[in-house]
Formats: sequence, C-alpha cells, structure tokens
Amino acid sequence: MRRFSFIVWFLAAFVFAVPSFAQPHEAVQTSLYFGLAFESGGEVSDEEWTAFLAEEVTPRFPDGFTVVDAFGQWRDPSVSDAPVIRERTKLLLIVHPGTAETEQAITEIKSIYKRRFDQKSVFHTDAPVRIVE
Repeated sequence: MRRFSFIVWFLAAFVFAVPSFAQPHEAVQTSLYFGLAFESGGEVSDEEWTAFLAEEVTPRFPDGFTVVDAFGQWRDPSVSDAPVIRERTKLLLIVHPGTAETEQAITEIKSIYKRRFDQKSVFHTDAPVRIVE
C-alpha cells in the first residue's frame, strides 16, 4: 500500500509539474531574405556575409537565429517590364517576442544590409509561432 501511494504521489507530481515547464508560448518568427547579387555584378562573399552576421545580427539577437542558403528570384515592382532577377539568397530566421525593441533591431539590420551592400530591399515576413521546447 505504501508503494502504491508513492506511485500515485509521483504521478500526480509529474502530471502537475510537466505543464509548468513545457507550456508553449507565443512568439514571432521573422524571415528576412537577403539577396547576394550586386546590380553591378558579383555578389556578397561568404566572408562579407559572416562579418555582417557577427557585427550586426549577433549583437542584436545574441540568443540565436538560423541562416539558410537559398536561391530566389524577384522582379522590381517599381520598373515596368523589369526583368526577373535570380540570385543566391541568405534566409535569416529569427524567433523573438515581438517587442518594439526587436522590431527596431530588425529594421536596423535591414537598413544596414541595404546600405552596406547597395541593395534595393530585404524581403521581410513575420508570422506568429508557438515555441514548444
């Protein structure tokens, strides 16, 4: 009987404890698409990209982010009959709390990239996500 009550106590403790540390919580996943091609030819090198991450992204999001190598295409909507531009792309994924501070950091990252690498834009999407660890 004593063993049975210990098992019941243990199971009850487990059932009530697990939700307290495993609760999913809401966040925002920002996806930033960085084209690597220069309009004048050539592209952002691996060394330049790594330096950009180290100097601009990591200090703003030290808890982490993900970079995916991709290939994309786009057409400038401000130019009639603009050609389709195909280029290597870096996809930066950042999951964050969606605060004013994180939004400002993302805006800064985009601005710096455009200025530093003479880019017209950085494609940006946000989506609500649930973090489940």
